[in-house]
Amino acid sequence: MTKAPAAGDRLATLAAWLVGGGWPVAAALALLGVLPLLAALLPGAILLLPLLLVGNGAVVSLLALESEGGRGVRWLLWAVLLLAVPAVALGPALLVPVVFAWTPALIAGYILRSTRSLPLALLLLTLLAVVVVLLAETVGLPGGDAQSRASVTQMLRGLDPQIAGEVLDVVWALASGLLALALLSTWMGGLLAGRSLQARLRRPGALAAEFRGLRCGRAYGLVAVVAVAVALGVGLGAGGLAVELAMVSVVPLLLQGLAVMHRLALRGGGWRRAPWVVYPLLVLATPQVAPPLALVGLMDNWLDFGNGSPPVGADPR
Repeated sequence: MTKAPAAGDRLATLAAWLVGGGWPVAAALALLGVLPLLAALLPGAILLLPLLLVGNGAVVSLLALESEGGRGVRWLLWAVLLLAVPAVALGPALLVPVVFAWTPALIAGYILRSTRSLPLALLLLTLLAVVVVLLAETVGLPGGDAQSRASVTQMLRGLDPQIAGEVLDVVWALASGLLALALLSTWMGGLLAGRSLQARLRRPGALAAEFRGLRCGRAYGLVAVVAVAVALGVGLGAGGLAVELAMVSVVPLLLQGLAVMHRLALRGGGWRRAPWVVYPLLVLATPQVAPPLALVGLMDNWLDFGNGSPPVGADPR
């Protein structure tokens, strides 16, 4: 039985309403699923679309985590049916969120619920992103025509033409990996947001403790090291596949690096300000900040920067 939300906690109230189910929830889910498609038509889609995908993932993950007797899935299915009706007339594009946002969130939510392991759920999403890379490389992505290249070149018009051409070549070579990286970021963000909503209902602050204890394990660390080593050796050869797989494989270690930062911040002192410095830098200078954080996450599997604290798994009960 889900606890009553604390008075004044609007997010907990929202989570309780979603978990309660019903036709209004199914209708809201269907509307939420359509919003990313509508946002793609707006000028600020590059910023708004990821947030909406994270929101979709958060709601679906919450329903999967709180799905007692399949109740949450039932309302998800009704929402899919509500989307399927207009999809017959307007085209299957309306079902895109079901494939790219709801399905991974549902799978990861159930894995987290059944195993109570946040690292395992995150690694599963990473595996799905690897599948996206391989499928995209096999099938090919649309947009490689001259018109699409001209559109991207227009976005880079402030750069030197030679530099812009080199940047465009790299982006095109790594397009599948960049797509998978963007999807993986929204999937993981949605799962963490959904778990946070559930924690507000059951045990406020639980996600913070679980995240600080996040460890991917030495075995996965070795897998990521091999992937990066191969990428460094091959470079953009073979269509950039090795680099794309390495890009995706280091994301869980990046999260573990952030977890180490939060563990250190919990000690107090100067470390308490670290998140306020690192997160803005991570947004503004991702290529420069992400690799050191991932390296810290990798080393944490052996050196344990958490002051000897054991890994803390999720407790999505």
